Amino acid sequence: MSPKTGTSAELWLIRHGESIGNREKIYQGQNDLPLSPLGHHQASLLAERLASLQEILPFSAIYSSDLQRAMQTAIPVSQAIGLPVRNRTGLREIDVGAWSGLTFADIQHRFPDEWAASYPVMDPDLVRGGGESYRQAQERVMRSLGEIAQNHLGERVLVFFHGGVMQAALAHIMHLPLPNKRFLQTANTSISRVRLSPANGILNGLILGMDDVAHLERTGQYLASVGPE
Repeated sequence: MSPKTGTSAELWLIRHGESIGNREKIYQGQNDLPLSPLGHHQASLLAERLASLQEILPFSAIYSSDLQRAMQTAIPVSQAIGLPVRNRTGLREIDVGAWSGLTFADIQHRFPDEWAASYPVMDPDLVRGGGESYRQAQERVMRSLGEIAQNHLGERVLVFFHGGVMQAALAHIMHLPLPNKRFLQTANTSISRVRLSPANGILNGLILGMDDVAHLERTGQYLASVGPE
């Protein structure tokens, strides 16, 4: 695609590196936890890879959730390819309210009914911990991605955000029932490439690639687990 032309935008959806919350196996939601040391290493490997592509496959913009684990993943890439990071609150992870900061065991003990409605099959309209439902989070993040696509037709754009809402976005693009998002792998610093075409208020999408972690695999640093939100 050539700059400023075309009816679609190619978005490279990137999950943040391993966070302290991922490492400690706690639910984060919109709790603003930083990257772990491994997460920073993953972000540097990602930046190296994307910088090697910039001359032959140029990116036009970088967007990120404003939560620090996403920003800390985006900033090394920004520095490597010379583009600023534009943060968007609409790209934040799902708000899990009172679940945020708790372990699986804590949640099962304190919120047994909500947990039962979430695992193994998720109720997409359940508002967990007084936050938001996955359907609400999916609608929010798709609005943000649609706005980004509309502003960058004919361009390639990097978007840094979170595993839970990334799965929800991919499920939407693939026309999957939202509970089936749990079958979509989104590893830390993985790249999922999509083409979005906003037209007449309708956002159509095409999956070009999913869960690409070649920058980690070549060093043996592949982190297979998605981890909790």
